[in-house]
Amino acid sequence: MPESTVIVDTHAHVWPLMADPAELAVATVSPRSEVSIQLLDLYLEEYGVQRAVLVQTMFAREDNSYVADSAAARPDRYAAVCVVDPARADAADQLEYWVVTRGCRGLRLRPRFRVEEACFGSPEPFALWDKAEQLGVVVNVLAGPEHLPTIAMLARRFAGVPIALDHMAHPDPCSLVAGGDAWRDLRNLAQYPNVFVKISGEGYFSHQPYPHADCQPLVQDLLQHFGPRQLLWGSDFPHVLLKIGYGRALRLVQSQCAGLEPAALDRILGGNALDLYWGRKR
Repeated sequence: MPESTVIVDTHAHVWPLMADPAELAVATVSPRSEVSIQLLDLYLEEYGVQRAVLVQTMFAREDNSYVADSAAARPDRYAAVCVVDPARADAADQLEYWVVTRGCRGLRLRPRFRVEEACFGSPEPFALWDKAEQLGVVVNVLAGPEHLPTIAMLARRFAGVPIALDHMAHPDPCSLVAGGDAWRDLRNLAQYPNVFVKISGEGYFSHQPYPHADCQPLVQDLLQHFGPRQLLWGSDFPHVLLKIGYGRALRLVQSQCAGLEPAALDRILGGNALDLYWGRKR
């Protein structure tokens, strides 16, 4: 890896000890375990990752204080992505508070959760999207393949809002081989320059153990259709620690993109994230 490469982990979670965390039916790491910013910092140092985007965990609900404060303490190292309830009448005001007052640089929407799916793409939260465009924040979307047509509509309507899809929108690797509609819907998003895809979370949908050989064609297809300027790398820390480990997550994307020119790989590993989270005017 060239010494000039800046590696940015665009999908990391940290949280403090919580007396009453939101319990999930399925959780890779218990919400009752503290995952501190200091622990993440140790992993970044060990593996030569210069920056990270702190994506608000589900466990802490809408109290984004920990990620916001952690990023504010080291803005050259961390950027925070907050969560607000898109169904709230004052959702846009909530976003403005977390961005303007508390320094967050992104918003996370989660249609994969039933509580948010009902309003995803409906007109009611459009004011939230308008506010995101006004503030210059990145909208991260935790989606499944069934949400991709809605994301296409939103990408058209809010062309000034960068949209980052968590975990490649959880594809089934078999859908590419079978030419499934879901994969065509993901490819279709490549036409929108404001849509970015995170190469992350392969342990959630791969049918094979590390190095997830069935995901290699997925990544190659993304490279072909989106190109390196619309792709991002993320680890999914700390959940990745119980799946393949942090170092393996980084080596995996490097091996999957091994045929790229160094400048193209640099875009995926860090350059695109630097532009999105540290380079945009706000």
